[in-house]
Amino acid sequence: MQLKLFIIIFIISIPRVLLHAADYNYVKERALILKDGSQLEKVEAIQELGRLSSNANFIIDDLIFSLRNDDSHQVRMEIIRALERIGGQANKTVPALIEALGNENWEIRWSAAGALTSFGKKSAMAVPELVGLLRDPEDYVRNAALSTLGKMGPISVAAMMDEVSKPLDNTEDQLYMRIICIRSLGALGAKAMVAVPLLIQNSKHEDINVRLESVIALRKIGGDDSMPGEIGWLAEPDEMIWPKVGPEMEGNFLMFAEAKQMVIYAIVDTLLKSIDDPDQRVSYAAIKGIANFGKKALPVKDKLVDYMNRGSPIIRRVAIDTLSNMGDEADDVIPDLVTALSDFDVNVQWAAIQALRKKGNKSIPELIYMLEYDDDMLTPNILKTFAEIGNEAKDAINNLLIMLQHENAQYRALAAEALGEIGEPSDLIINSLESLKDDKDRNVVKTVQWSLNQLQIIKSRSNNEN
Repeated sequence: MQLKLFIIIFIISIPRVLLHAADYNYVKERALILKDGSQLEKVEAIQELGRLSSNANFIIDDLIFSLRNDDSHQVRMEIIRALERIGGQANKTVPALIEALGNENWEIRWSAAGALTSFGKKSAMAVPELVGLLRDPEDYVRNAALSTLGKMGPISVAAMMDEVSKPLDNTEDQLYMRIICIRSLGALGAKAMVAVPLLIQNSKHEDINVRLESVIALRKIGGDDSMPGEIGWLAEPDEMIWPKVGPEMEGNFLMFAEAKQMVIYAIVDTLLKSIDDPDQRVSYAAIKGIANFGKKALPVKDKLVDYMNRGSPIIRRVAIDTLSNMGDEADDVIPDLVTALSDFDVNVQWAAIQALRKKGNKSIPELIYMLEYDDDMLTPNILKTFAEIGNEAKDAINNLLIMLQHENAQYRALAAEALGEIGEPSDLIINSLESLKDDKDRNVVKTVQWSLNQLQIIKSRSNNEN
């Protein structure tokens, strides 16, 4: 009895629209309201039809007819939402929505632009009209068109590139279109890889905003890992847009790995050049982009080393940061990083210290070798680097013990700090540090005491564990 009562209550609680989800007659009744009902009745009926989704597919013709002919703005807005939710008969719905893109009412244009998103590649025919809406006087309409174009992926790339390629003719409107389309190409990420040569060209444009947006777009495209040919793209290979190779390849397509290297090289090279842009916004955008490329910048590793040795302080620092993020494949730049420790700019020095810290014990042999030169600019930063590397710098302990006896008080203090950071509490190290507890330099005494405290903590912890 309780079970039957539960079933009855459950059925009563189900919305009437769900009970009629597959009821042809019920759906047709809702459609008839579109012709003879009041505005409120029409809105309620359209909302019900929208909730039915694909089950209301067969009354799309009725909805499109009302979209074109009903006098009520609210009714037409609800019809667009319903068509989006039903999502069927793209051959009829998409042209109707494209027609609505030209409506005099901005809300209708806005709704139609957003509704086209649900039709994916089937709405490709709407691309020219959506690009045209990027000039719309209403922000909401422009943003909706931009969002839909972005979600359409490669389908919209060609249209965007065409707008970017149009001559400016000293018109503010076309300048705006170029900037907004460049921004859109960047938002598409790797799907706009074919636009890289065009963006590189615009990164040299006389207009500051064009250069800025081009650099940002290149940064986004190069930073997108979902390149064609990788997992995620294989499901829809027809969406791939591959860059064509140069004349030396006789028009053939490169294999993906080679194409990717070629594109990244071009992007990083452009960002490097843009760092010298006279406008600080462009320069900053380029710096921010290249510093995050990591292993992707491997094709320009040698060029980065060159910039690290001869560029401006900010370029040298960015080059070091990028090289430090390349991993094992850039271990051969360790000597250059060690040399950078003697840079006259303290920010570059610190960047080199942190880069060598990431290299860990692989950088120790070169650091020990250079320590023998006892250079006033280099030695302090080598000792700081040992401290930053910490326990992985154990191979440098003997050299640090020698430095504890150096006539330069700064060296003695830095060596003591490094031994504390390395954290090897041997009797030899502890005794050597204790011999400096009465050093004539106050900073040495304070540093030695700190290191001894650190080593005693480590030693006590080790004893307790044993």
